[in-house]
Amino acid sequence: MCGRYASTTSRETLLETFEIDPERADPELAPDYNVAPTKTSPVVIARVPKDTDDKQPQR
Repeated sequence: MCGRYASTTSRETLLETFEIDPERADPELAPDYNVAPTKTSPVVIARVPKDTDDKQPQR
């Protein structure tokens, strides 16, 4: 296995599922049934801000 996967979920579905503001999201990418590790793909990043005491991850 070389780490490839399929990316078929629409941008709208991802924004709704993860409750993301469309203004903060990248444009929609076409479905890709052969995503290699070096290709651009939609991801949601959640991390704890460094400059606050809040320990809740933010997207």
